[in-house]
Amino acid sequence: MPRLRGALSEDFKNSENESAVLCSAILCSRAGDALMRAMYRLVCLIGVGVGLLPLLYAPPAMADCTDLPRPGVNWRNCDLSRSDFPDIDVTGANMRGASLSNSDLRGANFSRIDGYRARFVEAILTDAIFDDASLTDARFDRSDLSGASFRGVNARNSKYLFANLTGVDFTGANLRSADFTGADLSGATWTDGETICAEGSVGICR
Repeated sequence: MPRLRGALSEDFKNSENESAVLCSAILCSRAGDALMRAMYRLVCLIGVGVGLLPLLYAPPAMADCTDLPRPGVNWRNCDLSRSDFPDIDVTGANMRGASLSNSDLRGANFSRIDGYRARFVEAILTDAIFDDASLTDARFDRSDLSGASFRGVNARNSKYLFANLTGVDFTGANLRSADFTGADLSGATWTDGETICAEGSVGICR
């Protein structure tokens, strides 16, 4: 018993991940009676479980806000306001809670991004592409989105207060509860893909 107990302590000090090795050594030994072997099995199971916890409960990948723009970049909750990123491609990026307000983003490709609660306030987004993006609760107040494409976006509760939306394509977009107060929608293609908002449409597509 003393020899086995000492070996058990030493192995646990070395590493929790060596529990599987410890199990094999103990269970293959000729030590003790049935009760003692059952106790050792329980110790082994606990050790293996502890060793697997980091794998089973690994935290989500952290955003690195210094990462350069690229498809799939993780900018979650990053404050990138006042950036100059014209013509970037961040297709499929994680931009939940990110801010790109007051930035030059003309011609940028934001297709399929997760932009929940993202902020593009007072940004230059002329001819930008947001096709199939998730933009629930996103804000585009006072931004220039002229010529942008929002085809197939989910933009529930998004806000475009006093934004320039002339010529924007909203074909297939979900704009439920979106706020267009003061926004210029002249020439925009509405969600049905057929209606073209009349010149002078402000706050509503006429």
